[in-house]
Amino acid sequence: MRKPASSYVSLALVAVPALSWAANPCPPPQVSVQGGSSATTSCGSTGGSSNSYTTNFPLTEAPISEGGKWTNVGLDWTFVDTTSGLAYGTNGAKDAYDDSYAHLSGFGADQTVQVTIHKASGISTSETHEAEILLRWADSAHNARGYEVSINFLGSLNIVRWNGASGDFTVLGLDSGGSPGSISDGDVFKASISGSTIKVWLNGTQIAQAHDSTFSTGNPGIGFFKRTAGINTVFGFKSFTATSP
Repeated sequence: MRKPASSYVSLALVAVPALSWAANPCPPPQVSVQGGSSATTSCGSTGGSSNSYTTNFPLTEAPISEGGKWTNVGLDWTFVDTTSGLAYGTNGAKDAYDDSYAHLSGFGADQTVQVTIHKASGISTSETHEAEILLRWADSAHNARGYEVSINFLGSLNIVRWNGASGDFTVLGLDSGGSPGSISDGDVFKASISGSTIKVWLNGTQIAQAHDSTFSTGNPGIGFFKRTAGINTVFGFKSFTATSP
């Protein structure tokens, strides 16, 4: 989502699913694979449940689906496309708040997303390319809400709450934050939400933290934004993993 410059804080076809194991034996997890891999382990009323989904975007899809796992029904926003191991946005033509996004379903309220960043050499420093981790995301026609944790290819970080309508967002103040600086191809970007606390990491180091209690449900996802100029594929994600405990 394009924000005012002042709002930024400087600071294989088959992948093996990562399974969470409970202290007591559980039934075998339900696993489905098409493009990415997913796992759900349930131990009944005493053991709780865990969900995970991992993909390196091996399919060429416009928009991303991976067997119907990814969705975007907001209508006022654009789609995420994938090709040959890359997920990227498609917005920019309108120069509006029409970020590209896609989200999963079936996750618990507390969730963690980790992505690997793709940054092409020669990317123009004259435009604003953002790559976004989405948390507790939900959408319907003309409505998209949840938390966006975005990083600019130059290294600026932002945590934003989408309130529903296009262009209606709130930049969240940071309880703590650092300055990751320049972003490189292959950097690992991670964000989590637990209760009302949002935490952000870059290459294993926590770089920011914020609090917001507006939304208590929703699912993980990804998003992208750029201005009119430039090429969408120069800044994106090469891999994605989402988990909920």
